[in-house]
Amino acid sequence: ETEKRTFLRQRVQAKLASVLFLQNKFGEALTLVDKLLVELKKLDDKQLLVETHLVESKINHGLRNMPKSKAALTASRTCANAIYVAPGLQSSIDSMSGVLHCEEGDYNTAHSYFLEAFEQLDNLEADGKVEEGSALSCLKYMMLCKILDSLTKALKLSAQGGVGAKTDKAEVGISGIITSKQGVKFAGKDIDAMSAIADASSRRSLKEYEAVTEKYTHELQDDILIKHHLKFLHQQLLESNLIRIIEPYSCVEITHVANLIEMPLDAVEKKLSQMILDGKLNGILDQGKGQLIVYEEGEKDLAMEKGLQVIANMDNVVSSLFVRSHALRTTMA
Repeated sequence: ETEKRTFLRQRVQAKLASVLFLQNKFGEALTLVDKLLVELKKLDDKQLLVETHLVESKINHGLRNMPKSKAALTASRTCANAIYVAPGLQSSIDSMSGVLHCEEGDYNTAHSYFLEAFEQLDNLEADGKVEEGSALSCLKYMMLCKILDSLTKALKLSAQGGVGAKTDKAEVGISGIITSKQGVKFAGKDIDAMSAIADASSRRSLKEYEAVTEKYTHELQDDILIKHHLKFLHQQLLESNLIRIIEPYSCVEITHVANLIEMPLDAVEKKLSQMILDGKLNGILDQGKGQLIVYEEGEKDLAMEKGLQVIANMDNVVSSLFVRSHALRTTMA
């Protein structure tokens, strides 16, 4: 700043924001990026704007602010359309697009973005133009998308809650990725971890799933996207297993459910109450007796609904007549 080297300072600040993001110091990084973007928009430095908006998108994703993350990525893409973008930077934009689509649950589109980024990064790694491990991250994301997409369809878990069917490994659909030429090239603990998650998920085994997450803590918990979606997948498997256990009963002791699913009683009771409140389970918890009472899905009372609709319409008519009569009296007076 003292020597007025503006362009050098902006480049250093952009790099510092990236480093702060990698250190999970999202607040500091976002403050720095906001100040930097104001200056860059005045100078109209497209190249640095593309990179800074991309960093902003990553920071907001880390803060779980998806609308702002998506807006920052759109701004980055808009600037990128006006200039030549290096393959390494383009792959980063594609990878971030895949991340946001994955967060929205559009796993097929996310997979296609990750595939584009993976192919570019794989070539760049071979030429030594990017750091090692960049392509591996995209490969893990591709496997995650396949697992989530296949199991979400197989488990049939919607907002209403449904009983999932067991899946086999073919349905999980990651064998084509890990047996390909690229998959063999990147074989290691990271790929083993994702394959183990796919196996545990396909068997719908919570115990095996939790054992895998404990065994491969570094490979599965260090990445924001994978960590978040593995929690989501764990909740899906837990709900599916609970519904499958409860399905034959109209009244069942919560301790029995906890023993079958091999989880603490408090955790099972909390999850059941959450599912009842979310409308995924039709029943009540009798905490005095320690039982779950499940109600059968009854048909809607159409006569009651129609009656309420008639009463609402009559109320609208009476209110309208009252307003008209009041207006008429006011005019005559």
